[in-house]
Amino acid sequence: MTHRGGAGDAGVVDADKVMRARVFLLGSGRLDQRQELEAYRVLAPVSPAVYAPKLVRRLDWTRATTPERREELAVEGVAAARLLDPAHPQRTEVLCRALGRYGSELLRQGRRAEALAFCRESAAVGREGYERGQVDHPRYGAGQLITVLSEEGRYADALEASNEEAEDDFWAAVRGSALREAAGRSAEAVAAFGRFLAEERTAAAEGRTALAILVWSLLRQAEVLDRAGRGGEAGEHRREAGEALARLAADGEPVSWSNIQNWWVTLFLLSGRPDEPPAAPGALGPPFGEDARHWSPDTQEAFAASTESLEAEKAALTARTATDPARWLPELLTAHRRLTLRAALRVTHRTHRILDPLRPLLDEGGALARRLSPTAEARALTDRSTMLLAAHAYEEAHKDFTTAETLRAATPR
Repeated sequence: MTHRGGAGDAGVVDADKVMRARVFLLGSGRLDQRQELEAYRVLAPVSPAVYAPKLVRRLDWTRATTPERREELAVEGVAAARLLDPAHPQRTEVLCRALGRYGSELLRQGRRAEALAFCRESAAVGREGYERGQVDHPRYGAGQLITVLSEEGRYADALEASNEEAEDDFWAAVRGSALREAAGRSAEAVAAFGRFLAEERTAAAEGRTALAILVWSLLRQAEVLDRAGRGGEAGEHRREAGEALARLAADGEPVSWSNIQNWWVTLFLLSGRPDEPPAAPGALGPPFGEDARHWSPDTQEAFAASTESLEAEKAALTARTATDPARWLPELLTAHRRLTLRAALRVTHRTHRILDPLRPLLDEGGALARRLSPTAEARALTDRSTMLLAAHAYEEAHKDFTTAETLRAATPR
């Protein structure tokens, strides 16, 4: 009997094929990727504990140029991962990875309902794996489910899926803050993120995190407090951020850090959520507060594609503002800021080069805001300050932020 080329095939595997596959893998010669993949396909059903993880990994690395081929490989990966015994120490990691790949491909194809089923399975596998001691967190494997639910505006469900027992790292804390605020639980968002900030202050003092990340985090908390009507507390957080910026302007970062721009981009995008259309099951939106690299493929594409229509909208609003600024300037400023968010997303992984594409946009935003109101100008200057901080232009960042705070202080609440 012969093997038909997939880990989930039924029937008896040809003994000669098994022997040849073992010889291939044990031979002194280096196999090409195709030969290695075929050998793992033969051996995974026979010795899944050893070869199923290797097959899943090789399938992950196998290039596919069409949706159909990507889906075939993803289906095969899930079938291979399912061969592992529940007690296998790698089972949770391997199966969650395979389910995540399949879910991503279904999302890329717009098959969201099917993808959601695999996301839920991955979360369940992660919880079971945590109980078995195979992974170290109960939310292992739940990331894609949380993202998909958030993109559909199902924030309470996403919070439940996140099972956040401890939001003691930046990404979990920001996501929890974003989900709680979006679900209408601002007080909980402030309290939970406040616990993270307490740890972050200590970490910054001990050189275990960047002062820049502390500044961005403090300003995130200030935004939530302002929207919750707690302006006094928001001001305290901004004052603390200003003190940290003053230290950076004087001495720079105490410890050298690699590219941390993604932290800024994530929070900058999150700050724009109130200006974006609300997410709903029939009208998807970005999962703000989530690292953009983990957004679903269809959501990433839709957000990027919206740039063209926003540019047309901005052009129309510019013409209207020229004749009736009192009516149209607020909408023009909003459209411009939304375009700036999308530009920031495009330069996520650059370092000092973010200044060239982003500074002109933030300068223009500042000029528009100055025409509108001191409050709008303060926000625009804060935006530019946080970007300059990401670009390591600490003195300019501090200057912008100080000016913004002066404007806020002079504006009656």
